[in-house]
Amino acid sequence: MPMLRSLLVSLLFGFPLFAHAAVLEALYQVDVPPAESAQESVQLDTATRVMLQRLAGSKVELSKGPLASVMSEPSEVTRRISALDESGAMQVEFDPLLLRDVLTEADLPMLGRNRPGILVWAVQSSTFGDDFLLPGGDMGQALRTAAAYRGVALTQPLADLQDRSSVAETDVLKADQAVLSEASKRYPAEGMLALQVKQDEDVWVLQWTFWLNDQKATGKAQSEDPRQAADELMQALADAVFAQYAVTSVPSDQLTGWRLNIRGVNSLEQFSRLQRMLQQMGTQATPQLVSMRGDEVIFTFDFPGDEAQLQRMLMLDQRLVPVEAPVEPVPEVPEPASPTDPLSEQALASEQQAIEGALQEPLDANAVEPKEAAVPTAPQDNRKSLYYRWR
Repeated sequence: MPMLRSLLVSLLFGFPLFAHAAVLEALYQVDVPPAESAQESVQLDTATRVMLQRLAGSKVELSKGPLASVMSEPSEVTRRISALDESGAMQVEFDPLLLRDVLTEADLPMLGRNRPGILVWAVQSSTFGDDFLLPGGDMGQALRTAAAYRGVALTQPLADLQDRSSVAETDVLKADQAVLSEASKRYPAEGMLALQVKQDEDVWVLQWTFWLNDQKATGKAQSEDPRQAADELMQALADAVFAQYAVTSVPSDQLTGWRLNIRGVNSLEQFSRLQRMLQQMGTQATPQLVSMRGDEVIFTFDFPGDEAQLQRMLMLDQRLVPVEAPVEPVPEVPEPASPTDPLSEQALASEQQAIEGALQEPLDANAVEPKEAAVPTAPQDNRKSLYYRWR
C-alpha cells in the first residue's frame, strides 16, 4: 500500500519517477506566465531569451552576432505561438534545427534534449518539525514548474518504505552524501540534490547542496514568492549541468571521429530508441548507421569534446552499459616442416635445381623487367571505438 500510495501521489502531482534517459521532450516549448500589462512582443522576447539560455547557458551574450538577430526577429526560429488561457499566459514552440544552426554559426557550446537526471531529496522544516516535502504543496509545484522553465530534468524519490528506512530527514538536513548516495542507487539519476525548505513568516528560504559527478555546490535562495525562490535554485542547477555537459562547437577539421559498437539491440523498437537518443545528444553532425548484424549495431559520428565528456553524454541513457572491447581471435600459424621429413627434402632439392637452371640461362637483353602490380590500399579508419551493451 505505501508503494501504491506513493505512485498515485506522483502521478497526481506530475513528478517523474523513473526514466531510462532524462530526455526533455518539451525542451523547445516555453510557457511564459502572464504578466501585468505585458504585450505579446514582450512575452515573445522573454520566451526567446529563456529558450536560448536553456541551450547555451544563462551567461550567453544575446546582444551580438547571430543571437542578436534572433532576439530582434524571434519569429525566424519559432514554429507556433499560442495563448495558454485567458489569463494572458503564452506558449511558444521553437524549431530545434534552426536554433542549432544559429548557435553553431555563433560558435557557442550547447546542450540538447538529453540532460542528466537530478534526484531531489527535499525536507520542509516548520514549527511542527521536519518532514519530507510533498509534491502537491506550494513549493513542490513551484520546483516542478521552475525545473521545466529552466530545462532541468528533476525527479523525486518515491518516499516509500524503502526510502524512509534508508534516509531520515536529518540526513537531508545534514546533506549526508554517503547516506543519500546509497539510497539513490535505485533511481536512474546522475545528480543529487539535498534541499531544505523553510517558510520564515512570509519569506520562503531554500538551502541546498548539489552533487553532479565529482562536483559539489551549495547555495541559498529566498523570496516571498515561492516561484521566484524555486527559479533561482533551478537556474543554479542548470548552470552546473551546462558547465559539465555542454558540447562545444568546433571547426570540422578539429572533430574527433568515433565508432560506437552496441550489442543487445534485439528489436526495431530498441533500435529506434537508441538512434533517437544518439540524435538528441547535441553533436554537430547526425550519427550515421554503419551496419546491423545480429544484435550488434555500429554507428559513426564526430564529437568535439574529449572521451570523458563523450562517455558522460552516452551514460545519460541508463540503458547503455560500457563493456570491454572484444578479443580478436589469433590466427593459427602452421608449424614448419621437419628437416627430416622426406617431402621437405624433396621440395628443397627441386627448388635448388630450379635456381641453378635459372642461373645457367643466358640473359635476354631485350627482356623487360616486370613491374610489381600496384595493390590498392583501403582507406585508413582512424576513428576511436567505444563498446556498449544495450539493456
